Amino acid sequence: MKQIMISASVAAESLPMRVFRKLGMDPIAWSLRRLYCPVGREALVLEVGSGASPYFRANVLCDAYEETQERFYAHLVHDRPTILAFGERLPFKDGSFDFVIASHVLEHSAEPEKFLSEIQRVGKAGYIEVPDAFMERLTHYGFHRLEISDVDNQLVIRKKKHYIQDEEVVGLFHNKARSIFPNWVSRFPFHFHVRYFWNRESGGIKYRILNPACDASWEGPQSSAAELVQNPAPMAIVKQRILAVIRRLFSQNSRNKSLDLLSLLECPNCHRQSFKLQGGYAVCEGCQAKHSVYLPCGNGNSIPA
Repeated sequence: MKQIMISASVAAESLPMRVFRKLGMDPIAWSLRRLYCPVGREALVLEVGSGASPYFRANVLCDAYEETQERFYAHLVHDRPTILAFGERLPFKDGSFDFVIASHVLEHSAEPEKFLSEIQRVGKAGYIEVPDAFMERLTHYGFHRLEISDVDNQLVIRKKKHYIQDEEVVGLFHNKARSIFPNWVSRFPFHFHVRYFWNRESGGIKYRILNPACDASWEGPQSSAAELVQNPAPMAIVKQRILAVIRRLFSQNSRNKSLDLLSLLECPNCHRQSFKLQGGYAVCEGCQAKHSVYLPCGNGNSIPA
């Protein structure tokens, strides 16, 4: 395999992002971040937790669920090679990817040590994006298990003992500020999120967990699909269709269709690197463990393998 070198120091923002931020147009700069992946065309990119809106540059997608309340039951997009697996147990060979994107997924993990170890094992560099701890403390999503901030280029992680960390603060927030808060986040998105680039050459992911002994595997509040899923507004439908078109324009479609997903796999159970496709699954030829997979077909969509 050809060695792809990723610079140890990358700019956190593309030139268009910096221009719009200079002009005071942070919301536009924020939307452009999804077009920014500081790698060359030959780099192989994995997205972990790709969900319903994967990054355009990702070549391989990985998510834990076909659908889940954690993304409000939005359908999983699998328009390129896709495998279902947990971030704490990735079914890939060591160093199989040049770059790993983990956007709005780390905060869902009850075992951040394992998650961060795994993305560094399979990737040589990457990008992590999460809500900032301050926003997390106020909004308290029922399926977020971590509060994460960045201090001196280090992720500072606190495991949540419950989905609401501070009931008094949440009560005060709901009493006065909750109704206007989304507008503030939309206007100043960079201030309410953590964006973190890492690289093996510069020492990998630097982080510390403030309360490593805390058990963050608590049962969160449950909602059914009927409670969370509503008929999408016309503008939401238009937005989804525009995103689908943009994905086709900016993704490496021809390359993605020719990728040999099985050649990248390693069983997280027995560490065998030999898999076969069988009935929509990649099946380990050692212990017979299996993962659901989708492979792209000629019409721009994917089908179960």
